[in-house]
Amino acid sequence: MAKTCVVCSSLKSKVVFREFGIDVLRCTDCGHVFSSYEVDQDYTGYWSLLTGEPEDQFWWDLAHREMYADFCERFLAGKSGSLLDVGCGLGFFLRTVSQYPDWQVLGYEISKRAVDFARTELGLENVSCGKVQDSDFEPRSFDIITLWDVIEHLANPDPLLSYLQGILKDEGLLFMHTPNIGFQLPKTRIKKLLRGTKPGSHYLEAKDHMNIYSMKTIGRVLHRNGFKKVEFTHLRPIQSVAGSKSPLLKWGKNAWYYFSKGLFTLSFGNLNLDNLFVIARK
Repeated sequence: MAKTCVVCSSLKSKVVFREFGIDVLRCTDCGHVFSSYEVDQDYTGYWSLLTGEPEDQFWWDLAHREMYADFCERFLAGKSGSLLDVGCGLGFFLRTVSQYPDWQVLGYEISKRAVDFARTELGLENVSCGKVQDSDFEPRSFDIITLWDVIEHLANPDPLLSYLQGILKDEGLLFMHTPNIGFQLPKTRIKKLLRGTKPGSHYLEAKDHMNIYSMKTIGRVLHRNGFKKVEFTHLRPIQSVAGSKSPLLKWGKNAWYYFSKGLFTLSFGNLNLDNLFVIARK
């Protein structure tokens, strides 16, 4: 049975990649790329493999610190307000933001295991477990709402985005970080050609990433949910390649960041070879 494109509702698609028996599809009408794999809308199993070992935490903590610091310096420093982090995971971003005393910070996470980690291991008391749509937040409650690596996991982003638009202040900012299909698909094809299908290899993560957006398709989804102004920026990258601690790989990733940032500027925002750092306003 054909799967419906979440961006334009078309049933027409073609296979553009195959990952361990799972077809990754491109809509032939709007170009959106999505997984053929079926998951529940409110999937809670992403953190089920967390073991608590230091190597598991390296990626989410140390490797992300420069990216989080870059965000805070750009959007929080010297300001005050309220911030909601939706899909806050293990809580490392919340811990970073909590260092800014002029900001009231809250987190929501659907996985009980991740929430338990945030509360027990990081000592965070400002994390709620459950669907943020079931919360009792008043309309126009938050200055900033963040979605770090969340939107790609949702089979249908509309219920969440519509709700967040309502609880965001009129002058507020929705920030999202998500993979960019324009960069990820070519990189994945090269990676598969070089590595083959070795067990444990990560490509497009077709069992977890239901939708992989481009600037055009994420903009289209945001516009229909009431966000009128959508822009893209760049933040410092995750300081690791696939969990590696190699200094050489880290140097290469940072070099690519500066290259892609420069290319984005020179192309007047048309060529983006980085992940998507999305800024949306009402």
